[in-house]
Amino acid sequence: MKKEIRNTVLVVDDESSFRSMLSTVLSDAGFEVLVAGSGREALEITLRRAIDLAVLDLVMPGIDGRELMHRLHEKIPGLPVIFLTAHGSIPSAVEAIKEGASDYLTKPLPHIDDLVITVNRVLDLHRLKNQQNHKIAIKKNIDPFPCASPKMKKLLETAAKVAGTDVTVLITGESGTGKERMAEFIHMHSQRAAAEMVSVNCAAIVETLLESELFGHEKGAFTGASERKTGQFELADNSTLFLDEIGEMSINLQPKLLRALQEKEFRRVGGAQMIKFNARLIAATNRDLKAHCQTGAFREDLYYRISVFSIHIPPLRERPEDVIFLAEKFAAEAAQRFGKQAPKFSQETKEALLSYEWPGNIRELGNIIEASVLLCEEDILKSENLHGLGKQPQNEAKAGTLEEAEKKALVEALARFDGNRVQTAEYLGMSRRNLIYKLKKHGLLAR
Repeated sequence: MKKEIRNTVLVVDDESSFRSMLSTVLSDAGFEVLVAGSGREALEITLRRAIDLAVLDLVMPGIDGRELMHRLHEKIPGLPVIFLTAHGSIPSAVEAIKEGASDYLTKPLPHIDDLVITVNRVLDLHRLKNQQNHKIAIKKNIDPFPCASPKMKKLLETAAKVAGTDVTVLITGESGTGKERMAEFIHMHSQRAAAEMVSVNCAAIVETLLESELFGHEKGAFTGASERKTGQFELADNSTLFLDEIGEMSINLQPKLLRALQEKEFRRVGGAQMIKFNARLIAATNRDLKAHCQTGAFREDLYYRISVFSIHIPPLRERPEDVIFLAEKFAAEAAQRFGKQAPKFSQETKEALLSYEWPGNIRELGNIIEASVLLCEEDILKSENLHGLGKQPQNEAKAGTLEEAEKKALVEALARFDGNRVQTAEYLGMSRRNLIYKLKKHGLLAR
């Protein structure tokens, strides 16, 4: 039979009778208890034994409770500490909480069970915190924005610096360049990393429902609102709120977003109560918001509010060092998913990848490599086996303009999905509205 692992609690109190009573209660509750009558004795015990939690008398001769806590934390960082204090010294206990204590109880204990309940609760919270810290460490070890380009590495260094602040960040770049990954990178390097980043795609939600999605609504606020809904602003409290494709937000909703960001409060749709929130905002767009400000499609005051710090991610065609690096990474990941050996790239394959303009950027590269690895039956992936890559001579690819490359990508994507605009837009990483705009621009709407 497996032996149950018991938590060890150190009880420090200069009153022997009270110390003995605490020891008995905790032992009966299943804890292993070590006792000390002074701070010095407690420190000597920690040299010999490992402890999971300390229950300390706040007022003791010699080394008092708060000093003892600081010395224990030097030896055992993060050790949970619960203070015992008389009513007259509660302000000192509150100060001790600010300095790192987990909780405090007043002496004499109104209910002796309060001690066991508090110890169990504090230990549970400590375990959850350790688990969360472990998850964060794992996430940080998984590179959220892999790259080989010196230009991108320098950009990531800048992003890591701004991550430690709470300023709003606007990430710009073409569709498929990795704007959401950049937002995740900033979040994971921030002080809010313990919570999950909350993401909202402003282009994927019907305009009339986006306000409810962001701020929530009260029951009966509109037809179909059968119950209260919690909005993404509330869910992102003490975390990061990522608004993707913010350039697609209607001009009518923009003032409400601006006010929420300025005042750090909002109302649910149909509600009267102001709700405070503490979320860090990161926004992203593939549009030129400055140009939209000039045409009146985007509020200038909101633009300056969301772009306190701006990061522009260059397209893949301007980062040739990343093309082969990412292609080989995607090939290894795809091969692992499919349970097969990752093929090596022939020289012709590398040249074909480097000569292509990549209008869909990293998303397009990932899709092409995944499909190619799935269909590849040999150890070497040849250029003719690159599934979905537009076949073009190297010189032609370099000579073609960006407009021509964009039109070509639209035609190929529409053909791939038999003209289905929803699937085409999703494949190219843009909103349906943006797709229609580009089809009209290139004279492809009728086709």
